[in-house]
Amino acid sequence: MFPFPSEQDILVGILIFLRISLLMMLLPVIGHKLVPTPVKTGFVGLLTLLLFPVVSKHVPVIEADVVSFAWLAIQEMLLAAALALLAQLIFTAAQFAGQMMSMQMGMAMANIFDPATSSQSAVVAQFIGILALLMWLASGAHHMFILTLIESFSILPPGSSWSFHGWEVITDAAAAMFVLSIKLMAPVLLLLFFVYVALGLIARAVPQIQVFFVSFPLSVGLGLFTLGLSLPALMSLMHDGFLGLAQDLPMFLHQLSGK
Repeated sequence: MFPFPSEQDILVGILIFLRISLLMMLLPVIGHKLVPTPVKTGFVGLLTLLLFPVVSKHVPVIEADVVSFAWLAIQEMLLAAALALLAQLIFTAAQFAGQMMSMQMGMAMANIFDPATSSQSAVVAQFIGILALLMWLASGAHHMFILTLIESFSILPPGSSWSFHGWEVITDAAAAMFVLSIKLMAPVLLLLFFVYVALGLIARAVPQIQVFFVSFPLSVGLGLFTLGLSLPALMSLMHDGFLGLAQDLPMFLHQLSGK
């Protein structure tokens, strides 16, 4: 017979479950809407059962007060959301780069339904997003987040105080997102810029040419051709971005704990 859990064990188990469940729901691939809910629930429950015996030894005594426990629950959810945000910023950079490339190629109206966000997105943005998912799996970032989740309970156990300096990692990651998106879309945008400049000069030199009708197939063809040539560089940039999480995640946890 298993001993009946105490009130302290129940409170600690709920906090552990909140951190794990919210992080798993917000992570790419694992938290995707197409992943069945029973699979997510079973995975979260398994991690909670495995981590509870180890984590409960380092958790300070939690007061059985509604207000205090509600604040600790919000704290756990904020921490899980912040960890997931570091990964989602890279996917946001890829989606933004794909959206801008579609717009410059004249394919902004060619939108398809994205089940991950339940919204319409451009074809090129969908393609870049799928590449980001593949690079997420190829770089082992999903394993990295599970290890970081386990490590977070030793660095920041439930009920521990936070330091404000940890949020500087989030702001730096948000700034790096824009830099990464510019790097991803730079080859296509630079080529199309020179194409549009050349078409403008041709329109001034030879007004009889219908540049407006010539520009559509030219921009789409050259844009897709350049995108195909730059795919190795795009995949390398996203791979490096995911590998950089191995440094950002522990740094965020240590700075947030004040250590």
